[in-house]
Amino acid sequence: MGKLSAFLYRNKLYIALALFILLINLASTAEKRLQKERAGKTEQLAAEKDEEAAPAEEKKAKKGELFDEEDISARQEKIQKLSETDPVFYIFIGLVNLAILFVILVGFILDGYFLVRLFRREPLRIRLQEQDKPRWTPGDVVRVALIFLASGYAIIIVQAFLSHIFPILRNENFRMVFNTAMMNLIGISVIVYFVVDKYGQDISQIGLTAKGFRKAVFYAAVGYICLVPVLFLIMLGTYFVTQLIEYRPPVQPIVEVFMEEKETVVLWLSTVFAAVFGPIAEEIFFRGFMYGALKKSLGVFWGMMLTAAVFAMLHAHAVGFLPIMMLGLLLAYLYEKTGSLVSSMTVHIMHNLAMVVLVFMMRGIGT
Repeated sequence: MGKLSAFLYRNKLYIALALFILLINLASTAEKRLQKERAGKTEQLAAEKDEEAAPAEEKKAKKGELFDEEDISARQEKIQKLSETDPVFYIFIGLVNLAILFVILVGFILDGYFLVRLFRREPLRIRLQEQDKPRWTPGDVVRVALIFLASGYAIIIVQAFLSHIFPILRNENFRMVFNTAMMNLIGISVIVYFVVDKYGQDISQIGLTAKGFRKAVFYAAVGYICLVPVLFLIMLGTYFVTQLIEYRPPVQPIVEVFMEEKETVVLWLSTVFAAVFGPIAEEIFFRGFMYGALKKSLGVFWGMMLTAAVFAMLHAHAVGFLPIMMLGLLLAYLYEKTGSLVSSMTVHIMHNLAMVVLVFMMRGIGT
């Protein structure tokens, strides 16, 4: 009983944050339930007044679905029309497709090379810096996560009051990007506090170092090229499975932002955040901080697996879980082998930037 009391006393701040998060989620769930009930009643009344509302709702429901055959066919027709209406953009799309095929081909070749090395038991020696054993623990990871989540809810509450003063805060997409950016800044600050102030270690112990920068970027490029064929095969298999079970997964919220946002400023801010700032912040937390703590407690293999699994769960729905987890495993592997976050950050930026380019292409096609 004494140990429990001491534990509760030492962690009273984090217990309070956990209760705050729980209460906010309960209130949010109740509010969503009420909104759903109100929306259901409204739709029922509208359907009674206008029988043509049902097809419109069905068309709306299809919006934001992946692997929709009608949408794919329509997109192909629009691409063909681009050869007449916008030949420059049409050529750009063709070059991007050729580049993707080239990367897949090179990726298969590199994968074969590294598999041969694996069977021959020839280790990769790409270490850029040595690291001391991290002093922080999985408990510290939970503490940082609680501060991160609580700060997000606090920002939302503050925004509710400031939206009357700053009109930009009424833009839902801007709020999402701004909130996440602020949360990441707070999260990075707290991580630096734990590593440097609380445990007296240098930030290089979470991989923040410029040592061997060029080599780190090169290793990242090779690693990502090796990953692309794996992602391609996973997505191909996923497509056939979803068609077989007739499941249409929704697109990610950030994709909807890029597809639907009209404000140029918000669109550029979303691009910078998704392609650069977001990956940097996430690598500091997931690979630099979380993986270090889990590796110390569970070992390299389970540290990688658990970190990648959590990373995937927080980024994707069921269909996107496996490809994102494979990306997470590569990110953890590069960090483990090099000791530098530069490689994992570079891969993460490359991947997100590639996804942004593809989404903008879809937006330009008009789907």
